[in-house]
Amino acid sequence: MAALLLLTGFLVACRSDARAESSASTSDSSAQILQTVDARLGGNPLKIWLARTHQEKAKGLMFVDSMVDDQGMLFVYESPQIMSFWMKNTKIPLDLVFFTENLEINGWIKCMQPGYGRPERALEHYVSELPAQYALELNAGSIERLALKHGDRLEIPLTLLYSD
Repeated sequence: MAALLLLTGFLVACRSDARAESSASTSDSSAQILQTVDARLGGNPLKIWLARTHQEKAKGLMFVDSMVDDQGMLFVYESPQIMSFWMKNTKIPLDLVFFTENLEINGWIKCMQPGYGRPERALEHYVSELPAQYALELNAGSIERLALKHGDRLEIPLTLLYSD
């Protein structure tokens, strides 16, 4: 009897593990959930999701249906570089703001168009003009709405950019 109970418990445990793996593999078609931090840009308060790992940056804002005006996603890199973005599986138009290693704006791209449902070969690549260490995706129109200008600094606790 004890062996039967042990075997039943093992089978139930295996079944729930399989269900967990199955739901994790389907999460690729949904928006990711990341740490949110408070920040300021050009005197404007923002709530920013931090994308620090390769996987978080690769998924970005894919499958996000909408964002509130003060929301965005900050892509964090180890060193300045020419950056290239595309809008694969992105459902909303976005502005993209680039920052130096000192978190000062050194460029932007306005109104990147959604790529959701389009084949990869048809997606435009958006490239920074100068090397940047950080990139912030915001709702399209945010650069003008926030009156951002080159040299504006993103105020965010630096320890949050690299801690887990």
